[in-house]
Amino acid sequence: MASLPLPKMMLGFVVRRCTVALGHAPSAKEFAAWANAQVDDGRPARLFGRPISEREAALILRHPERPVSARGAKPHEQISDAPPHASNVIPLRAAARRRMR
Repeated sequence: MASLPLPKMMLGFVVRRCTVALGHAPSAKEFAAWANAQVDDGRPARLFGRPISEREAALILRHPERPVSARGAKPHEQISDAPPHASNVIPLRAAARRRMR
């Protein structure tokens, strides 16, 4: 059985978690140390699957809008692949079908 794809979230949510843990906006060095020192079920874990360098942390801090796959994404942090539709928007395909009748 194929596993479900991991949910996606913006890197900014990860940075926000670090900010809350530290009590201030992290430097690249602080963010790398925080990301590399996570614990999952009592075992050491790397937030990004492997240790990240200070340089990689600086890149992450510069691009908070970038979507990433994240096992631990909470429902309010997840982004949807489907475009959002407002209640007053009718998809063109549905309108075209009605017109063809």
